[in-house]
Amino acid sequence: MTTMTISSTTLESKELTKPGTGAFSENVATLSGRKGETLPKILLISNEVMHYRVPVYNYFHRRFREYGYEFGVIANQLQRENRKKPQFELQEIPFNFGAYKRAISEAKPAAVILFLHMKDLFIWPLMHWMKMSGIPFAFWTKGGNWDAKGSKWRYLMFNYVHALSDSLILYAQPCKDLIRPQYHSKSFVANNTVNFDDYPAVSESKEEIKREFEIPFAKTVIFMGRMAAGGGRKKVDCLIEIFRTLERTDVGLVLVGSGLSEELKARLNPRNTIYLGEVQDDKDMQISKLCKMADVCAIPGHVGLGLNQAFYWGLPVITQEDDHPPEVFYLKSGRNGYIVPRNDLNEMKARLLSLLDNDLLHAEFSEHAREDILREASIEGMFLGFKNSVDYMKSKSGKRQAKS
Repeated sequence: MTTMTISSTTLESKELTKPGTGAFSENVATLSGRKGETLPKILLISNEVMHYRVPVYNYFHRRFREYGYEFGVIANQLQRENRKKPQFELQEIPFNFGAYKRAISEAKPAAVILFLHMKDLFIWPLMHWMKMSGIPFAFWTKGGNWDAKGSKWRYLMFNYVHALSDSLILYAQPCKDLIRPQYHSKSFVANNTVNFDDYPAVSESKEEIKREFEIPFAKTVIFMGRMAAGGGRKKVDCLIEIFRTLERTDVGLVLVGSGLSEELKARLNPRNTIYLGEVQDDKDMQISKLCKMADVCAIPGHVGLGLNQAFYWGLPVITQEDDHPPEVFYLKSGRNGYIVPRNDLNEMKARLLSLLDNDLLHAEFSEHAREDILREASIEGMFLGFKNSVDYMKSKSGKRQAKS
């Protein structure tokens, strides 16, 4: 068993800032800065920590400190391509019930948040051990399997976990539709998002960015995402097919992300399609430039958090009816993008061209996209969903202790 601590920060070594103010609250600094005093810990148990989660957890770390908690993460690994520096304590421990039991026992957390798949088998003994040990835990969940909502077996498994958990943290309000009414009182919505506060400002103009990346198109459609994930569930092949038959060269497609197969590479139309591969840097400057440069974002399947990123940069999003994750509820078809019928490539092409060729329509959708995502998917809103869950578990735990 290998354990690696990636990062651990203290008040003395890291300047903490309050959201929107630039100054950390004085009373919390006094509370947390006393020598020898340790804060109660909120412990997130996670599978692989993806690069886009690091700024989210950094934000949680700062905000939980303001409420007198230490936020830490234990995961089987940090994404290898990650270039973001964790400001929270992160331990990498291979999945094993005994190892995680020891790590949780040593941490003595006030509450645990589980962000694991049910196929991570060690979750089952871990949940029951925490229940018997009186360690309150929340399950961070979509409420069910959004890729197979009709599966009765999965439904029963989720219901069992919902009943066992002390609290539920939900990706979005629609997730409540998959939660039995008797568990709604312990369910807290934390709209899933990325940390926009961590995004850089881009001073370059669209034309300057196009010259940097050698993009010749007057209008550009961008696709962002891991193309091989989930068996190609983002369906980049639909876009490739649309642009294969598109005779215009003033409109182009830029593909950003890993996993484009050799077969699909061979089908690219070199006159109007550019494949950039994976684009990452520690400040997200390159992908932010590409988003500023683009006009429309198209992700035919499984939109995920790429939708949040696109909307932040004012990009209308076009997708098709599919087994999307909860983030799709941010997309209001006809307001900030379009959802076209499944596999209707002609309709998707028509909607793309309508936004690219109609500047007034594009400006309206662009304004709505940014306005909607900042309102519905702020990092502070996500944090408050987690905090409300922790407060609920603390309250229930206090009542149990008072009775005993």
